[in-house]
Amino acid sequence: MNIAILTIGDELCIGQIINTNAAWLAQSCTDIGAHVHRHITIGDSTATLLNELHILSKEVDCIIMSGGLGPTHDDKTKETLVSFFNDTLILDEETLHNLKARARLRGLPLNQRNMDQAMLPSQCRILSNPRGTAPGMLFQKDVIYVSLPGVPSELKGIMNDHVLPFLRSEIEKESGKKPFFRTILTKGIPESALADLIGDPTAFLKEDDSLAFLPSYHGVRLRIGVLNAEPHTAQHRLDELQTLLIDKVGEYVFGYGNDTLLSVTTELLKQQQKTISVVESCTGGMLGSVFTQQSGSSSYFMGGFLTYSNELKMVLADVSEQSLTQFGAVSKEVAEEMAKGGRLRLQTDYCISITGIAGPEGGSEEKPVGTVWIALASEKQVIAKRFNFGNDRAINRERSVAQAIAMLYDDLIIKG
Repeated sequence: MNIAILTIGDELCIGQIINTNAAWLAQSCTDIGAHVHRHITIGDSTATLLNELHILSKEVDCIIMSGGLGPTHDDKTKETLVSFFNDTLILDEETLHNLKARARLRGLPLNQRNMDQAMLPSQCRILSNPRGTAPGMLFQKDVIYVSLPGVPSELKGIMNDHVLPFLRSEIEKESGKKPFFRTILTKGIPESALADLIGDPTAFLKEDDSLAFLPSYHGVRLRIGVLNAEPHTAQHRLDELQTLLIDKVGEYVFGYGNDTLLSVTTELLKQQQKTISVVESCTGGMLGSVFTQQSGSSSYFMGGFLTYSNELKMVLADVSEQSLTQFGAVSKEVAEEMAKGGRLRLQTDYCISITGIAGPEGGSEEKPVGTVWIALASEKQVIAKRFNFGNDRAINRERSVAQAIAMLYDDLIIKG
């Protein structure tokens, strides 16, 4: 199944909002065995949307649209689809009932603009949206047309509840084969080096096998896929491919499937009954925030210090004035003292410290922008590592957090 993703909104075209919907839709469609043919982003224009629908309907099997379903004048997707299909709007009583119930629950008035969202094309299959006011719409012609609200949580909910199961069943009808996937998670090795270790995939992949490299700041995911009509046979082939890849790159593997480095690391903390604290400078509390994303984090995360200034490094984490003067705030010595002082002050088994030059200003020849020292203190030792992540402030901070978690994971694996 060839799919086009068509995202709609002036705010996307001018860069006011980052288009995360397109990436999520593409990944979700790929995961069920579809092929994403094209991504297109357009503004809130009826003429432009009509033109794109005419073009894409000749190229793909399915068009997934997002955006333009709200109650205001610039939301034009529904009226455009009515025109495209030469359809009419009719009142859907169930949608109206849901809108009224939602308004009562939130204590808000239901005006005519909101009620008009229950007027839907007569030819569409209505996709209920319990997370918002605008339902999705699906038209099954020679091509499948799906229209979704642009709010990410609503879009994902409708896709997971309605659209992905429908598309998966359509794919199975076409080929008689179902897609089966497995994801292997790696860390500590760049994508190119990982590819070199694996070698030429055509040497071990069969016709219905696939291998994809999915890099991020937290590592590279290897997604293996198999098309097969028999689940047992497909799982057996996935086992074979997984074993083959583990033989090649097993030392870099930390998890599978929906695992993350954070989830695996915090699970190790719980298993070993260890606690963690943080002392942060350039990351401004990001590491502590990440640790508390996990449910049950109070069992292992005790808290931390945000020591952006040298004064607070001394007052809260017992960093010596001499070290700050002699080596500077971004140094091995200060990072180690931050981690040691934080662990003792907060009485935890581990403490991670991060100090660096996030940029884009503040670097020097000796310590360029992107220089970050991360230290991990435990009862027996303190490990400090220097990194240089480049000159992008946001990326430096994100990579610092990822490397800090990786250092903790490595120590827990050794201790475990």
